[in-house]
Amino acid sequence: MDTKALERIGLTKSEIAVYLALLKLGQTTAGKIVDEAKVTRSKIYDILERLKNKGLVSHIIRNATKYFSAASPKNILEYLNEKEKEIEQEKKAVIDILPLLLQQETLAQNSKIAEIFIGFRGLESAFTAMIKEFNSKDDYYAFGAGKGENIKQVQQFFTKLHKKRTENKITSWIIFNESSRGLFKSQEKSKYVKSRYLQHSTPTAINIYKDYVILAILTEEPITILIKKQEVANSFKEYFNTMWKQAKK
Repeated sequence: MDTKALERIGLTKSEIAVYLALLKLGQTTAGKIVDEAKVTRSKIYDILERLKNKGLVSHIIRNATKYFSAASPKNILEYLNEKEKEIEQEKKAVIDILPLLLQQETLAQNSKIAEIFIGFRGLESAFTAMIKEFNSKDDYYAFGAGKGENIKQVQQFFTKLHKKRTENKITSWIIFNESSRGLFKSQEKSKYVKSRYLQHSTPTAINIYKDYVILAILTEEPITILIKKQEVANSFKEYFNTMWKQAKK
């Protein structure tokens, strides 16, 4: 018999073996159940007790000996109905405390203002939350934008990022390293990009959007630092404005 359906409703393999043995044997003693179900004698009473709690086994005492019987298989449906009621009660309990849990999550997120990511996958992960908040109402600022050590992957990533900004009609203010002039042509020529250049080169690209600051250190294996705090973003934006005045077209 395929017993997977019984496993799916929460019965263990030993419980299934004992229940099926009782269906076959009828009213009988624990010793005979052990022989038929092939379970250990030390565990049989625990298994029978669990089945009793699920409404699938009952017992009587006759001449100081316990005799066990399997409840009708129809009781399995009753057991499922009881489980559904329990799940509904548990669901209601979770719904009741959900606002408090969400509040705790928010507090935790507010306390965690910085994260560090390693590698190009980490670089993408760091930008994910920022990208989700893209809209045309807020401008994007970036400086120290260079080619990095892994030019091809850096170019691919920031071209993809530019595409996301363009799709959301975001105005971007970007200060490129002079050494990377012409490397990001789609950005340099875009109507949504205001660009300037600085002679000074740095492997770190600093990106600011809303309350996000992302520092991408573009070494062979990038190291990316994500900061989410408005005061920090404002401070970097002031620094950007100073650099913008020094940069050339």
